[in-house]
Amino acid sequence: MLGRDRLVYVGPQDYGKKPVLGAAPALRVVVRALPEDAFTPGPGGVPMAGPAVAGALQRLLAEVAVKIQAASLVVPDGFVKLLAVDVEDADRNHRETDEMIAWKFGRTFGEPAPALRLSWQTVGPGASGTRVLALATPESAASSWEAPFEKAGIRIGALEAGAFAVSALAKPVPAGDSFLVWADGDTATALFYEDGALRFARTRPVFGDADGALHEIRLAAAYLRAGAGGDELAAPCAAGPAGAAVVEALAAFRRAQGLEAPVPLALPALVPGANVAPAASASDPAILMGLGALAGER
Repeated sequence: MLGRDRLVYVGPQDYGKKPVLGAAPALRVVVRALPEDAFTPGPGGVPMAGPAVAGALQRLLAEVAVKIQAASLVVPDGFVKLLAVDVEDADRNHRETDEMIAWKFGRTFGEPAPALRLSWQTVGPGASGTRVLALATPESAASSWEAPFEKAGIRIGALEAGAFAVSALAKPVPAGDSFLVWADGDTATALFYEDGALRFARTRPVFGDADGALHEIRLAAAYLRAGAGGDELAAPCAAGPAGAAVVEALAAFRRAQGLEAPVPLALPALVPGANVAPAASASDPAILMGLGALAGER
């Protein structure tokens, strides 16, 4: 995990050993702090990694002391932009969909729009056409995050935002119509599911205003449930990491409405029996993001 102020390695304690099916994972966690000048602002304010990231990676790899050929890289939700848009025949016209999404994102990143690293998926019918959920970040920024790993001989197979990495573990908790809130750092991301399938997502900055971020989540839920009636946040939900101000605000809101508390996005709830070394790291949100990335590789 490449964060704003640290690098975190999450991997098996016995690297290279084939995991036993159904066994609780035994994980090793190694953390290296990043200096304040590790990033510089890139297009749209997205951070670009500088030389200090490569130095921290070398020190981290020296402690990990295993030959890593490939890895997934998880970055904070604030490192990418998220967009939901309705497109006609999105699955048939991939090139036209790419161009439309890039044009939409151009207004987010400024003009002239930079080259973008794009990924998108269809998430069901929209108000007109098919709803597409897209993620984008400037190619220059994404390349700067990957470059230190490539220089170290590590191929980055997947680049993921934190909430989506965690969702690989949390999506079945709970199943059906539900939502997930991940509020690590200075953003809060809400993922909304219908019948267990991702339907909508939104990321908003927090910057100390947890109630404001929760209000934005309620607006997103209201948009998705337009015409359905009922409270927009009444569906079962999961939220984390523990202690985040937005998570506490959500729990307080649900208590006031007589609703069940959010399922905690934490190791005991999501990965029973997980063995983390050192044990003091077990509550670190990076572990869930790393586990989610590992789950996505399988």
